[in-house]
Order: sequence, then structure tokens, then C-alpha cells
Amino acid sequence: MEPKDKDIMRSLFAGIPDEVLPFGFNEKAMLKIRKEVKIREKKRRYLDFSGYVAGVVAMLAVCAFTLYSMGISFDFPKIEPHTWSFPKPDFNIFRSQSFALSAYIGILALFLLIIDSVIRCHIEKTRRK
Repeated sequence: MEPKDKDIMRSLFAGIPDEVLPFGFNEKAMLKIRKEVKIREKKRRYLDFSGYVAGVVAMLAVCAFTLYSMGISFDFPKIEPHTWSFPKPDFNIFRSQSFALSAYIGILALFLLIIDSVIRCHIEKTRRK
């Protein structure tokens, strides 16, 4: 604001009489502000958590769809309680090219999630200051 504008504002507000605030007004106002801040923090935390859960569910769905579309299926061992024998696991799937691609994509997604988390923490710390 320029000095002329300040003088105009002073002259406008000079005509308004000062009012005395009721006892405890500041404390009541601060209490309301603190309640609003708590409510906003809860909403933000809920939305952040919901976002993380939605991201994890989406990644699992994409992984399941990818495995299904590639024709990869997993046979889980059948447990027979009376003999407690387990079939020998087949580890040939870990040598396939599709597994290598899926592992690469999974590691890349994990790396990106970690970077996102670090950036969010940094932004949150700078926002608090």
C-alpha cells in the first residue's frame, strides 16, 4: 500500500468506535480454531491413508491382471494333515522372462512409492515450519 492509501484507511477506520470484547472472547475463539485444525488434520490423515490403500489395491489388481493375462498360475501346495507331506516346489517360474519383467515393474513401483513417501514427509515438515 502506498502512504496515501494508508492515510485514507486510517481516516475511514477512525470514525468507527472501539468496542470492548466480552470476557473470554480470545480463549473461545482460539478453542474454536483449535477444533477446526483438529478436524482438518483428521480429514487429511484419512484422505492420505485412503490414498495409500487405494494405491496398493490398484497395484495388486494390476499385478493380478498381468499375471492372468500372461497365463501364469500358481499352484499352492496341498496340505494333507494325516501325512504332512508337501509337494516339491517348482522354482522354474523365477527363471522366466515374464517373472523378470514383473519383478522389475514391482521394484520400480516400490522405489517410486518410497520416493513419494520421502517427498511427502519433506513437504509436511516444511509446511509445519
